[in-house]
Amino acid sequence: MVKSVLVTGAAQGIGLAIAERFAAAGWLVGLFDVNVEACRELIKNPPFSRAVAGYCDVTNRETIDKAVTEFAGISGRRLNVLVNNAGVLSAGGLETLTREQVTAMVEVNVLGLTQVTQAAFPLLRDTPDSMVINLCSASSIHGIPWLSVYSASKFYVDGLTQALGIEWAVHDIHVTCLKPAPINTSMGHQLDPRHTSKMAISIEPAEVAEVAFRAVSYRKPHHFVGTTTRWWHFVNRFLSMRWREGLVRQLMGD
Repeated sequence: MVKSVLVTGAAQGIGLAIAERFAAAGWLVGLFDVNVEACRELIKNPPFSRAVAGYCDVTNRETIDKAVTEFAGISGRRLNVLVNNAGVLSAGGLETLTREQVTAMVEVNVLGLTQVTQAAFPLLRDTPDSMVINLCSASSIHGIPWLSVYSASKFYVDGLTQALGIEWAVHDIHVTCLKPAPINTSMGHQLDPRHTSKMAISIEPAEVAEVAFRAVSYRKPHHFVGTTTRWWHFVNRFLSMRWREGLVRQLMGD
């Protein structure tokens, strides 16, 4: 039986790369995004021999429910993997962010991801050995200055992943997250220059997609993308809060 994966924020960047990787392996792929026109154009070409494109605004529960229902009708009510990729980022000092920027990060990165996961639960529960992959971030290891709200939203994703990993185990649903360093995408290039001066954007979306695909077989609570992130996580485990803060200051060039 063909396995199925639903990806949010699939029109470009990491979401598109993940959709392409699963499609290349023969999976039925659902590409959902507010830019549904782009998704519909994408599935006309390889590797999307088995794919569906649809509209999904993760801040609107009605469109989420409609997207999940649409995908269920095509997949036979099976969902092997849900990829919560949709996200937004605004960098800068907290006092410089607009209300709209703050609201968007909370509504998309926190509430949106949560609502999609809730809506997909019945399909995940009824599909043996299913999985949720949440796009987290290296910024969930320690709060990042000039990225405070985004970083906090990814702490939420990390916490939700850990909690659901325990809570949904009884339903045979594995929950994990990916923690990449800055990625060469349009969102990655929205970082503050103080971030990229010492942390170059050197990871491509395809690398994240490969980790996401491998995560289906190598089931761990979280997966790090990039040598810097793995090193930072390892070192951070052994430092006091004072030394952690000092390390972040050094990394950020503060």
